Amino acid sequence: MLRWLVLVLVLLNVGVYARGQGWLLAYGWGVAPQHEPQRVAQQIRPDALVILSGTPASAASMAPDAAASAPATATSEPELDPASAPAVTASEAASTVCWQATDLDPALAEALRPVLSANFSDGAWVLDELGLPARWMVYMGKFPNTNELARKRQQLTDLNVKFSLPANPAWASGLSLGVFSSQDGANTALQELVRRGVRSARVVQERPSTRHYRLRLPAISGTEQAALSAVRAVLADKTLDICPTEAVEPAAR
Repeated sequence: MLRWLVLVLVLLNVGVYARGQGWLLAYGWGVAPQHEPQRVAQQIRPDALVILSGTPASAASMAPDAAASAPATATSEPELDPASAPAVTASEAASTVCWQATDLDPALAEALRPVLSANFSDGAWVLDELGLPARWMVYMGKFPNTNELARKRQQLTDLNVKFSLPANPAWASGLSLGVFSSQDGANTALQELVRRGVRSARVVQERPSTRHYRLRLPAISGTEQAALSAVRAVLADKTLDICPTEAVEPAAR
């Protein structure tokens, strides 16, 4: 029995050795070779391979390629030629200034219109009409003293007629029975008061028209400053000043 056991062990050792040596690969049993000699057989001139020290071969081969591609990248986005850029003129770079002249009488305003039209484009200037219109009043007075004034006040109260003291100091020591924007309106009111018993009232012009103008040049550039001299020559004693910062009233040409 012992001899059979020794024989089996010997056969096993022989089989393991044969498998390790690859003798049994033809029978499909054994360890696959790790050195892959077939790859070595496929090499072409392996003796020509030279290993360089320092810069890796891959980096050395990439450097010329990068240098060659750099000009192409630079030319893909050409730089702008400064000479081809649009020139910025002095008038575009300078900020505009608003100028104005106030308290101009109607004759001066009319004298300015042709000068402004000749030196500035339409819309670059405006003449605003300002002032107060004329106003009429149904008036009683002036009374010589306060007693006479008090007596008239009582009479109007008895007639149930409304009255007030005039707003214009020029008509003090009298009584206002109504203020109107037209003379015809004041005359119509007076006729109605006469029917109600008022006898000494009359129609007066409570204030005259105070019509005047304001010149505005809202946006004058540096190149247009010279044209202002022609405007100043017509203005004479009226000054041309920089506009204030407050809101501008609606313009009326």
